[in-house]
Amino acid sequence: MIDTSEHGKQATPSGAPGGVSVCGLSDVGRVRELNEDNWHWEGVDDDTVVYAVADGMGGHDRGEVASHIAVETLFIAARAALGETADRDVTALRELMRNAVQTANRAVVTAGEENDSNMGTTLTCGLVYKGQEAVVANVGDSRAYLLRDGKLKAISQDHSLVAYLVQLGELTAEEARTHPSGNILVRSIGSMPEVEVDVYHLEVKAGDWIMVCSDGLWGELPDSDILDIMTSNAAPEDACKALVDRANEAGGRDNTTLVIVAV
Repeated sequence: MIDTSEHGKQATPSGAPGGVSVCGLSDVGRVRELNEDNWHWEGVDDDTVVYAVADGMGGHDRGEVASHIAVETLFIAARAALGETADRDVTALRELMRNAVQTANRAVVTAGEENDSNMGTTLTCGLVYKGQEAVVANVGDSRAYLLRDGKLKAISQDHSLVAYLVQLGELTAEEARTHPSGNILVRSIGSMPEVEVDVYHLEVKAGDWIMVCSDGLWGELPDSDILDIMTSNAAPEDACKALVDRANEAGGRDNTTLVIVAV
């Protein structure tokens, strides 16, 4: 079993497969009584590290259970698939992560049906292979970012109503941040038996940081602030703590969870 419940504890950074360093942290925030986020990272074998953040959907029954099931199932599926995948080219790694997220989705759907619950969660996850190739997959509005050469770039796209309105030109990005429908997702884990999964590939290089995080972070802090904090902290563990602290200082209206993979 994977323990994804130690929300208030920061993972001790350590050398992971491929020479990367990984750190994660979760905090309940200043308003919520329950932390519905879950996270985990794991060196699955000598070449591959897998990491994930899931944000249980507030307003849906048992969001914290959904996020736990999603993360745990993802790692079980990814570990099994990696054990059976000898040829790890980019196509194989992309399909592996897509299938692992689908397996997690089916597990949440099944649990919801068995418990007569509409439980749901986001799931943003990825792997780094030999410190050279990265694959990121996401469903929902937990995000993945790439920090490279002092610049921060979003890897993933939000599957939310306001994100689609921004794409259509009906809202600006700034308007979307404070829109009353900002918490409405159009795609999530657990909402249907098969879910569309976005999968991205990156060729990573030394010095890159990949961060996956729940909306408790990016919803409180603009990307410019996230960039400033990440670039002013040389170690992933320091950046994790500083980002959570700043999100709480900005209001802490939601749970804040993140994992940083430093190549």
